[in-house]
Amino acid sequence: MRNHRNIISIFFAIALFFLANTDSYAQAPQNTHQQSFEEANNLFNQSKFTESAKIYQQLLDEGVNHKAIYFNAGNAYYKAGKNSLAIYNYEKALQLSPNDAAVKHNLAIANQKVNGYVEELPLVFFQQWWLQLQHLHKANGWAVGSILFFWLLITGIMLNTFLPGWKNKFLRWGNYAIGALFLLYLLMAVDTYLAANNHQSGIVMNNNIKVKTAPDENSKDAFEIQEGMKVHVSDATKDFCKIELADGKSGWISCAYIKRL
Repeated sequence: MRNHRNIISIFFAIALFFLANTDSYAQAPQNTHQQSFEEANNLFNQSKFTESAKIYQQLLDEGVNHKAIYFNAGNAYYKAGKNSLAIYNYEKALQLSPNDAAVKHNLAIANQKVNGYVEELPLVFFQQWWLQLQHLHKANGWAVGSILFFWLLITGIMLNTFLPGWKNKFLRWGNYAIGALFLLYLLMAVDTYLAANNHQSGIVMNNNIKVKTAPDENSKDAFEIQEGMKVHVSDATKDFCKIELADGKSGWISCAYIKRL
């Protein structure tokens, strides 16, 4: 019995170690780059929007992936007259915090400046719930949780199998519950990872782009799109991307015109 308790204690210690390290890595960039972030905020308050946006962009280029930086960068770019970059950063902020009212509001204002803007269809309620569930943890957090519940499940099965006195309905139902949580965390770890690495959407960075009917500059023009338009990339060649708009229109443009989200 003592050996089983020692094993369980070791599993808990390992899981807590990974969780602690995951949190420390998430907080480290915030402390390291705090001075630059505050400098950018001060420049924004002084109406030096281009200089402010440059510092926010440097932080993002250095891998500081935080909603506040994307949001403030969007505000700075918007004030500096760079609407497509503002929309891009608002969209990135919204990926990290889908229900943030301030981000949604500013994105809607920026989209009003996009000629021919097509509003996306709203998510149905279960899609919204799933999106909220995704953002409870990052991919690493879901993965660590799945490891923890896996070892708890194995421990529960071992106790139920090798210790006759532990065979009871409470332990059996506990194993069922832990098994369900393990499957949920494993599914969310995979789904969150895929969502974080899905770059099939993007923002058009140039004005008056002629969308072609084929991946060829000499092909027929299908329609025209403007800077700041959000597009979905459904296919691509070496130089051309097939884009789809929210209203169903599709065609080909140079991939160089799109900044992937």
